[in-house]
Amino acid sequence: MKEEILRRLGKTTAEKTAVRLFTALFITCFIFTLAARPVVFSSSAFFKAVGTAPFFISLAGAFVLLFAVFTFFDSLRAEKLVLLVSFLCYGAVCVRSTDGMWFGFGACLVLLVICVYVFEGHDAPALKRDIPTWLLCAAAACAGLYFAGFIGAQTLCRYLTQSTPNYDFAIFSQMFYNMKTTLQPLVTCERDMLMSHFSVHISPIYYLFLPFYALVPRPGTLMICQAVLLASGVIPVVLIARRIGLSNKAQAAFAVIYAFYPALAGGCFYDLHENKFLAPLLLWLFWAILKNSWAWIAVFSFLTLAVKEDAAMYVAFAGIYVLVTGVKRDKFKGLAMLVLSVGYFFGAAYILNRYGEGMMDERFNNFMTSKDAGLFSVVVNVLKDPAFVIHEMFDAKVDRSAETKPEFILRMMLPLGALPVITKKLGRYILLLPFILINLMPDYVYQHSIFFQYTYGSLAFLLFAAMLNYADLKDSTKRTMAVFASASAVFISAQAIWQHNDYVKAYLENRERYDAVRQAIYDIPEDATVGATTFLCATSSQHRYMYDLRYSDHFKDLDYIVLDLRYAEGRERVDLLAADPDFELIYGIDNVLMIFRKIK
Repeated sequence: MKEEILRRLGKTTAEKTAVRLFTALFITCFIFTLAARPVVFSSSAFFKAVGTAPFFISLAGAFVLLFAVFTFFDSLRAEKLVLLVSFLCYGAVCVRSTDGMWFGFGACLVLLVICVYVFEGHDAPALKRDIPTWLLCAAAACAGLYFAGFIGAQTLCRYLTQSTPNYDFAIFSQMFYNMKTTLQPLVTCERDMLMSHFSVHISPIYYLFLPFYALVPRPGTLMICQAVLLASGVIPVVLIARRIGLSNKAQAAFAVIYAFYPALAGGCFYDLHENKFLAPLLLWLFWAILKNSWAWIAVFSFLTLAVKEDAAMYVAFAGIYVLVTGVKRDKFKGLAMLVLSVGYFFGAAYILNRYGEGMMDERFNNFMTSKDAGLFSVVVNVLKDPAFVIHEMFDAKVDRSAETKPEFILRMMLPLGALPVITKKLGRYILLLPFILINLMPDYVYQHSIFFQYTYGSLAFLLFAAMLNYADLKDSTKRTMAVFASASAVFISAQAIWQHNDYVKAYLENRERYDAVRQAIYDIPEDATVGATTFLCATSSQHRYMYDLRYSDHFKDLDYIVLDLRYAEGRERVDLLAADPDFELIYGIDNVLMIFRKIK
């Protein structure tokens, strides 16, 4: 017995020594990584920037300090938590400063190992005491305010720095300008003619933004509305987590995961899209399903259908999920959702094909034998060659416009701790189908990227699946996955989102120039017909008739021409307009802007 006690004591002592050593290493590296800025850890210059003697002296000092503190406060549980926190700080600083996305994935892998050690082994921190409801509300509010504040400020300044192209922001800012004056979603810069945007996509959901735009009728208002809309998704996330019986701590964790989810922020940097409504609306729909309320299911089903013609697919899959997993009385709700969505889809397809620009089904060209084969042929070919589906889902072709599909999968799954696929309940795999169908099967590069608008429906399904599967885990694994997933969301956001999108800084550094450009364009009379190069289309969109010069055949109809001299597209037109006797230069900023006016 005495020998066994001594053996265990020796093992515990060795474990504590190792924990203190790694904790001291992470703390020391964290400090020196901050001190070495702007030199980054991934550069060989970092070795020279960090002196060997100061580093090891600091490492030894940190180890001695930890040894002294935890000798007095003898608690291996506390030491494990300090180890975890020290790595989180060090990892966040490193991920924030490197361009390599694979380092972020590697940091998440190391984080997983540490989380498993901290929460799954002996002397694991129990953390059994739940947080009070007021603290949950505060955490959820902070998560929502972070997203609304950060994304709202960055995307607003993206517009203010004239960084938003015609596709896909000016078409919507012009649409709202016309909606404010005529209540019709009219645009001229989308297809180079006056037309309804709803002939391209049926999206009456946009009218929900109209009252706010009417109060402040400027394009930047739309960016703020979009950020607040997405931030509001924190509310159904918490309500869903509560409805399935998760603790307040878990509810707070999923609120943080949602707010820091990379794809939620990434698509905002390709400006405004109706798809953004999908994330909060589908989460509310899942809450209504759990609440088992016919009224709320109907409300959020109709609102989701109002987003876009292909939003019917998401309602259909939600209905199929209810049909497969619900009890008998719930199956009627699932069937109603399925019938409603299928009927709406075919009705919308008929309207677009008969009166509009037609359905956009070319995204599945890789499953079609010809361009006009139609979606039915996609279904047939999937059944004929299911192996090709797997091939396309994990295709690693490199395209400069988007990440490869394996990279995309990791960016979507790691911030959820891969929870959407951790279940033995087969019915829940239905929740993965939108992700597979919309994001992984097509070879259209933008659909497998977190920086475009095609992830917002599938991310709601993935998040809902993650919460359901999390509820089935044992307590120790819940702690592991909650910390791992939330920290991974922060890590990947730091690398992919924070590092590459500092429009606030860019605006503040050249505020006078950007404001001068914007004001000069705003001074153009509203009844004038304007042509602009793509990155000034949004600022020029406060006109009933505004055209993108790159695609327009309306040169002879233009009263004003706005050229962005920052890019070749604008500079190449300067000499032509200067030599044109029908136009005169009325305003210019060197190497930035020229405005020409037609001579009456």
